[in-house]
Amino acid sequence: MRGNEAFREVLRDRLFPGRIPPSPDTAVTVPGNRLTLEGHALNIGEVGHADSDDCAVPDVPDLDLVVAGDVIYNGVHQYLGEAADDGLDAWRKAVDTVAALEPRRIVASHQNKTLDDDEARLVRETRQYFDDAEDVLADRDTPEAYFHAMLDRYPDRLGTTVLWVGARALCLARDGGDPVQNLLTAWL
Repeated sequence: MRGNEAFREVLRDRLFPGRIPPSPDTAVTVPGNRLTLEGHALNIGEVGHADSDDCAVPDVPDLDLVVAGDVIYNGVHQYLGEAADDGLDAWRKAVDTVAALEPRRIVASHQNKTLDDDEARLVRETRQYFDDAEDVLADRDTPEAYFHAMLDRYPDRLGTTVLWVGARALCLARDGGDPVQNLLTAWL
C-alpha cells in the first residue's frame, strides 16, 4: 500500500488527473494476521510477489475460499509489468501458496464476471499464462509482436490495455535500463 502511494504522483495522478480523491494511508496490521468476519475465521497469509510486491491473501478455511486478489486472475490478461527479474518465478510461488491452502473457490481481483471461480481451473490457467508469456517473450523482439502473439493465444481475455503495458514493460526490462523508469514509460 505504501509503495503504491509513492507512485501516485508520478503515475496515477498523471493517468487520471483530478479523478482520484486524497486517500491517506491509514492501514494497520491485523493482530496475528487473523480476524473474524460474520462468524468465519479469516486468516491473512503473505504470499510475496504477484503482480506487485508484498501481496497477501485472506483464506476462509470453513468456506473453502481464498480471496486471491492479484495472485490469480480469472479470464483477464495478467499484469506482467513488474515481472522482470525473476518476477514470474516469485509469482509462481505465490500461486503455489494459494493452491496449498486447498480452496474449492478462489476470488480473483481481476476477473471476467461471466466465469466461475473454480480453484483447479484458475490455478491451471494462471500457470499456463506464465508459461506462454515466457515462451512468447523469448521469441518476440518488440512489444507489438509480444502483444499480438499473446492476444492470438488469449483472444477472449479482458484487459488488453494491461496486456499492452505489460508487453512494453517486459521488453524494456529485457533491454536494460532503470526498472522504475521502464515501468513509468510502459504506462505513459
